[in-house]
Amino acid sequence: MIKRAQAEVSSWTTFGQTALLIIAALLLAQVFSFLLVRNIVFEWQRAYVDEPAMARFAEVAAEVSAAPFERRQEIVNALSHAGESFELEPAPSFAAFPAKPELDNALAEAMEKRGLKPGALMAHRGFDPGMMERAQPPDHTHGFFGGHPPRDVIRLAAQLSDGQWLVARFRVMRAFPLLLNPLFLSQAALFVVLLVATLFSAARISRPLRRLARAAESLRPQEAFEPLAVEGPREVKVAITSFNSMALRVRELLTEKDRMLTAIGHDLRTPLASLRIRAENIEQDSEREKIIETVDEMTSMVEEILAFARLGYSTETRQHVDLSALADAVVEEFAAIGKTVAFIDSPRAPVMMQAGLMRRLIRNLIDNAVKYAGKAEVSVGVSAGAITLVVEDDGPGIPPDRLSDVLQPFSRLEDSRSRLTGGSGLGLSIADAIARSQGASLILENRASGGLRACVVWKKGAGG
Repeated sequence: MIKRAQAEVSSWTTFGQTALLIIAALLLAQVFSFLLVRNIVFEWQRAYVDEPAMARFAEVAAEVSAAPFERRQEIVNALSHAGESFELEPAPSFAAFPAKPELDNALAEAMEKRGLKPGALMAHRGFDPGMMERAQPPDHTHGFFGGHPPRDVIRLAAQLSDGQWLVARFRVMRAFPLLLNPLFLSQAALFVVLLVATLFSAARISRPLRRLARAAESLRPQEAFEPLAVEGPREVKVAITSFNSMALRVRELLTEKDRMLTAIGHDLRTPLASLRIRAENIEQDSEREKIIETVDEMTSMVEEILAFARLGYSTETRQHVDLSALADAVVEEFAAIGKTVAFIDSPRAPVMMQAGLMRRLIRNLIDNAVKYAGKAEVSVGVSAGAITLVVEDDGPGIPPDRLSDVLQPFSRLEDSRSRLTGGSGLGLSIADAIARSQGASLILENRASGGLRACVVWKKGAGG
């Protein structure tokens, strides 16, 4: 459970992990602080509220106990006032209240210090609406923000030697409810202030990191690169500066690679074209056809190698294109040259793409199917989560353990899918590279009825 939670949190963003750490640390600190201060408040209440009330009660009890019986009520009445009242009762009226052992013990100690040994003791702390009404006039300002603070009542009772009970009520400050307690409110306010400040700081750190991550994900060397603004803490600034330099260097390297490939292509095409012209002048038909076929194969291989090398640096503009219409158009091209290729009616499927590269991808998949099965079937599927281009054939298929191998450059299979049937081993590699450059993925799988199914899948939002 803990490891699963750790794995889940570790996958969060920098801001999310920082926010969680800060919130947990602040909560822990605030809880400890609240408990510590609350303990201090309780100690203060005991020393400056409860114990003085006990001492005062013991003092009055000693005075009443020493007075003649007929004067006791007069003394009790004289000592009573708004903040504290004393009465002689046959039994304490608050006997039904729950006992407070800590108050009972404190009262016993106070009575013992006065040399008194009452028959019984009772002590309770709580709210007494009746005393509140007697003690002060109505005042709508009572509460947290003004006027008299809310009050509690300490109720004390001791049984005198003649069996009567001396009952006292002391009006003291009442503890606020937890959510309105000034201590809790101050701690909560401090927590909010610190949380806002630290989250702002975390956001300031993570914002440039998020921008850096988005820029890295969307980096397209073939498109103009706008250097990121260098901002944030020192380490983040260094990372952004390094990324800007790296992106520019990558663009320069790819530009140089493109120039080199153009030169290589020119240098290779020229002698191959010259060789083909000379081969056409050979008188012996069988030799001439073999040489021309070899030259054409070499030319085709050079074109595929150069095309594969240039895939990551296409300058073609991306635009929304109906994938179904594009696939139908490519199928018609194959049908026009006598190939058995069919397009299954499919719904409109607008995808953000480079149409030229996608046309080449579809051609490569159809060409691969026709080459090994003699025919192909093309369709486009649209669902809530994805758009899928499907090219199927009923050929020999591919061994399951080799499905991923055929996507590697220059990879060819034995038997039916060998060099003898033509090809340089780059057709599916080029298709896979184009799919990835368009935000899709190429998936190969064998059909249950025989043959190969090639699916180009755009997840929802990827093909825009």
